[in-house]
Amino acid sequence: MTLPKLMLDTTGNVDMADAQRITYDAITNLPIPGALQPFIVAGTGTPNAVLTAPKGSMFIRLDPGAGTRLYMNTDGGTTWIVAGSAA
Repeated sequence: MTLPKLMLDTTGNVDMADAQRITYDAITNLPIPGALQPFIVAGTGTPNAVLTAPKGSMFIRLDPGAGTRLYMNTDGGTTWIVAGSAA
């Protein structure tokens, strides 16, 4: 399977328009309904209480020196958990 290239916003914006949506289920190859499509986005700071996203969405933090690098949305709203940290 060939995965698509993801285009991430590296300007520090957390606007959903800059996100890469996941539109197909990788296991079943069926479309994911629009409201449930998770996305991948990058920016600075933490996404908590700032960015509303579908459950399973990922946020890559770009701040220099920040220990936390990857967050995952757990509720389909503004709750994000740390999914990865820098060494």
